[in-house]
Amino acid sequence: MRTRRRALASRARGRVLDLGGADAHATLWNDVGAVDDVASVEGAADPGLIGLARGDDRFDTIFSVFQLVSAPDLEATLERLRRVLAPDGRLLFLEPGRLVGFGGRAQRMVAPAVGLTSKWHVERDIPVALRDARLSVISLDRHRVTTMQWWLSRIVEGVAHHAAPIARPSDGG
Repeated sequence: MRTRRRALASRARGRVLDLGGADAHATLWNDVGAVDDVASVEGAADPGLIGLARGDDRFDTIFSVFQLVSAPDLEATLERLRRVLAPDGRLLFLEPGRLVGFGGRAQRMVAPAVGLTSKWHVERDIPVALRDARLSVISLDRHRVTTMQWWLSRIVEGVAHHAAPIARPSDGG
């Protein structure tokens, strides 16, 4: 996971909002040359994110590693992230993936217990949630990881940005 996180971070540029908190990624940004400045919040539920969304700060890159899956209210969190993402900015994410078939049904069954112990909502389909929040997923990779926690055996890594406005038909005039 460290390798995946470092590779994803190397794609960051400009002003970065790190949802993972300063402690988790303190040395991560030292090696990324295209990053000008890094602001951190302590997870997607951090009140600091609410304050940023109410202000005028905009970020070229938002970086989320296992943070969207832990947001208590994902819709509200994604709306805040849309507000602070610069018009040409990108959201880089590395999150647990939703399983399909029998594994998916089992994942949904264990989700409440996992949520009680870790505060993670492992049953979430993060790429779909991003699309629903008017963020276009422009790059998506799925990785299998070896773990004793089988419900985390699939990881999604991707890039999203603001969705283009829906074109309205002209009235011919």
